[in-house]
This record gives sequence, structure tokens and C-alpha cells, in this order.
Amino acid sequence: MRQQSALPRLRGALCSALLLACALPTAAADIELPLELDLAIVEEALAAQLFNGADRKAELFHDSKACNALTLSDPRVEGTEQGQLRLTSRFDARIGLLLGGRCRMPVAWSGLIETFEDVRVTPGSDRVSFRVTDSNMLSSEDGSRKLPGMLWDWIKDQVHPRLGAITLDFGPALTELRSLIHDALPTALEERNAVANSLQLRGAHARPGALTVVMSMRAPSVVVAELPAGDPAPLTEAELAAWDAAWQAWDAFATWLIKDLAAPADPELRAELLALLMEARYELRHALATDPAGRDPVRGLFLSTWTRLAPMLRENALAVPGGRSLELAAFISAGNALQALDEVAPQLGFTLDSQTLRRLARLLAPSVSDDELAYSTAVDPELRELLGLPPELAIESPEETAASGPFAWLIPTVHASTVSTSLVQLLTGWVPAAAELDRYLLAMEQLLDESIAAERARGTVPAEFFPLYQDLVRATAWQESCWRQFVAENGAVVPIRSSAGSVGLMQINQHVWRNIYDLEALQNNVGYNARAGSEILSHYLVDYAIKRGEHTVNGNVDDLARATYGVYNGGPRHLTRYRQGSRSAYLRSVDAGFWEKYQALRTTGASAVKQCYGGA
Repeated sequence: MRQQSALPRLRGALCSALLLACALPTAAADIELPLELDLAIVEEALAAQLFNGADRKAELFHDSKACNALTLSDPRVEGTEQGQLRLTSRFDARIGLLLGGRCRMPVAWSGLIETFEDVRVTPGSDRVSFRVTDSNMLSSEDGSRKLPGMLWDWIKDQVHPRLGAITLDFGPALTELRSLIHDALPTALEERNAVANSLQLRGAHARPGALTVVMSMRAPSVVVAELPAGDPAPLTEAELAAWDAAWQAWDAFATWLIKDLAAPADPELRAELLALLMEARYELRHALATDPAGRDPVRGLFLSTWTRLAPMLRENALAVPGGRSLELAAFISAGNALQALDEVAPQLGFTLDSQTLRRLARLLAPSVSDDELAYSTAVDPELRELLGLPPELAIESPEETAASGPFAWLIPTVHASTVSTSLVQLLTGWVPAAAELDRYLLAMEQLLDESIAAERARGTVPAEFFPLYQDLVRATAWQESCWRQFVAENGAVVPIRSSAGSVGLMQINQHVWRNIYDLEALQNNVGYNARAGSEILSHYLVDYAIKRGEHTVNGNVDDLARATYGVYNGGPRHLTRYRQGSRSAYLRSVDAGFWEKYQALRTTGASAVKQCYGGA
């Protein structure tokens, strides 16, 4: 039944009331929580409870000889400024006298009928019901706007009670939400049970385009605790484990959510959603690089992402197949309520743990499994394809090169699509001594050139910008790692790693690029790391800097390199930072350093990188 399929949507929409209810910092009192639903939910109830025949018809009356019959079809629902529902539908009526087993003097009428209905909630009930207050015939096939009084009275006697029997059952949703309220409130709150059980329907009314359901519940009393003076104590092992579990649950949820929304979206909206995912991951990178003590790792990440996601979903006609528009609306309402929770009463201690995030996910997709929401570092070909990348990043040549000998790696490969295995083997674990520096830099330059050639083979960077792209890759590798994959540390050779979790030659961040690249290969395979960084730079150059015309702002094509590096370093929102005077002194220094290296490589070549090692 379609009414059953609507229940998860009702539960989802009501969840916003749950979350908002927890946010009230007043003494115990009755509060009202308005919740807007799309009128499609009324159409679903009509389809399930009345218009459930073939072709969405409602057979209201039919005698054994088909002498007298009344059928409604093609229902349309809208709200009025007066707070009522207006339902229009086609009617087909037939009236005759059944005498001697035969239908005598049958007369048929067809036309359009409208009814106006009040929306009601009986105190103590978990159902929204409807009461017909008026009805009119708008037209008939003979052009008249009236029917014989007896016939019209008979039609109304059939139509009014059947429409008045339609209800929206919020019972299962409210039961679930009362349990959720109980679990979400702090365990120390004495009013926990009373607050949870107080959730009820208060009233409902229609308006153009929406049905507003008003719920009420008792607000919990909130005592604002004073924060202890001084620096917070270091986290215990258990607290650190909980912190890790929290950010991993958030990252997994955000990734699933954006994939779910982006897959059916049009290309422009898909690009915006995926940019938002990358922003969320860059912010996670920043959060993980800071001290977690005394902080909720998820709340700020969620709010930052939601501030940008909610308008995006409201303002765009997202193509959600399978009748998911109401589920999407419910999800947006819940997210807005979470945002209100933080703004109004963060002291309640409501947290976005893995259980809450799973509940949020199931507002949008009731059948989503725990496995789909689990944190994983495995490469996800679907996510790569959504980003416009091939399903896998090939790193090894399919065939052995024909050249051989100890210096075979020095021979350029004209049409290389991958980096050579022998070159990767040479550079693996190599931390050059001063006497080896020239040979090392020559080998690393060859590796970068082969990685650049692989991007040329993919054909993603327009030919006119390819010289710029080549210098961009080389300068980025210099800026990020001084062309190093490995360093000596405590007497051992290890992959170079930043405190924020960025690794290798191109400093690919393992939190930002989880599921898109093989994290182990990023650390241990310099060829894979070079290919990944080159692929990322190609993506940011083409899909961000060129697409948004950064080279046209000041009429300088090299601004594409500066803009692309800003995104590579800080995320999509950093596209224009190179030309923003308001950026921090630290970011100005980072951008200036990249720009100096980019220009030095253009004038001096690879030998300029020797500056990193104390060379001229």
C-alpha cells in the first residue's frame, strides 16, 4: 500500500520536531513545533485509501446491474489561503431505475467536482483527518454547471463521507520519535521520560503548496553548566577512541549522503555537491590536525556542511527517482532542526553519534544498510567516476619496456600512459646524499614527466593549457615535499608525512582522498603518489579554475596555476584566495611560496629545486 510507503517519510519529517524540541532552554512548558509537509503526502493517502482502483479511480457506488454507479478519478490537491484543502476530481455518474432485473431510463453525467476540506487533529489522536465543508460542480460534459437536485444530493452523500474518512496516520512515526527523544536526551535529565512521552499532535492546516502539522511537547528544563577553568585535561585512551569513532562516523555519513544525492543529479548540481564533499573533508583534515580535547569533532563539521548543503537542496530541482521528494524534504527539515539545536541550546549535550547519523540517513533512504554507512578506506570506483575520474588509477605499465640496462629509466617514453616500474623501484627508499642530488632530481623529474604524460594521454587538460599544467605539477611537488617521497627519521627511511595526514611526493591527504586513492600505495609507491597528485591537479585545473574563468579575471593565464594550487592546498573554497587581500598572513606566505617556485621552474628548470637541499 502506498500509505505504508509514506510512513518512513512521515517519521523523517517528524524527526525535525524531535531535534528542535531538544533545543529549548526554558523551564518545562508546552511548546509548538510547526512542521511543513508537501501536499504530495495527501495525494499518497488518497491513492492508498480511496483512489486505489485501476488508473487511480475511486469506485464509490456500483449496483449489481451497473444501473447506478459513481466513480471519481484524477484527483488533484491544493492548499488555500483560508487554511483548507481543495480537492478536484473528475466524476462519472449513472442513475437509473432497476425494475424487473433491467435498468430503466438510465441517465449519465460526467464532469469536474471540487470539495473543500478542513484539516483537523482530534485531541489525543495521532492522526490528521479531513472534514468536507463544501462541494461544487465546476463543469459537466454538456457545458452546464448544475445537476438535478436529487442527483447532486446523491453524489454528495456518496462523496463527502468517503473523503472524510481519509486520514494521515502519524502513530508509528510518533512512537518511534518518542523513543528517539528519550535516547537523545541526557541520561541525567530527570524529565527524560516525561519530555519524550509528551510529544503529540496539536493541530494542522493547509496553505498553498504545503500541509502544516503542528506538534507540541514539553520542553526540558536546562541547567547551564559552568566550564572548568584552565586548560582541559588530556584525553584518555577511551576518549581518544570515542573521538576517532565520532569523526569516522561523520566522514562515512557525509560521503554516503553526497554520493546518494549526487548520483541522480544534473551535472551542475552534481559538481556542487561533490565540491561540498571535498570541502567537508578538507575541514575534517583541519579538525584532525588540531587538539581534540574538550571539543565535539562532529557538531562543527556538520553545521559547516549543512549551512551550504541546505540552500543547495532547496534551490535546485534535485532529480530524486522513486518518489523520494518527501524523504528529501524530511531530511532537510531534520538537518535544519539540528542546526537550530546547536544555536539555541548546545548545553543540552546532544551529540551526533553514529546512531543519530544512521537515523538521519534513514530519513532520506529508509533501506540504507549499516554497511553502506560504515567507515572504509577501500577505493570506491563509483565515487571516482562521480568526480569524473576513471574507476581505477593504473600505475604499472601493461608491458615491459623494450629498453634495458642500468640507465634504461633515463630514456623518455613518448606516449607513456603510466610511470615505469623501474623508475619507481629506483626512487623507492632513496633519501639522496649531497653527492647524489643531481642524479636524484633528474630521476624525480623523469617520474613527474611520465605522470604528466599519463594525464596528457587521458586528454582532460585542453592542449592550450598543457604547458601551464606541466609547470603546475612540478611546482606543486616542490612546494609540498621538495620532490621527496621518503625521508630519514630516527635512523629509518619512512614516507614523508605531515601532521595533518598528508603523505608522499604530492602530499596527498589520506582523510581528504579516502575512497578515491589507495592509501597504502600513496605512502609506499612514489609513482602512484605522483599519478594521484597529477590527477587531482588536472581535476582542479579543468573543473574549477578554467571552468570558472580565473584566467580572465586579471587577463593572466598563469592565474590558473595559482587558483588551482589554492584549491589543492585548502579545498574548493580557496579557488580565489590568491587574489584576496583578506586572507591570513599564513596563507599569503603559502601562496607566495608556490608562486615563487612556479616562476623559478619556468626560468631555471628542475635545478631550482636544489634550493630545498641548500643548493644554489
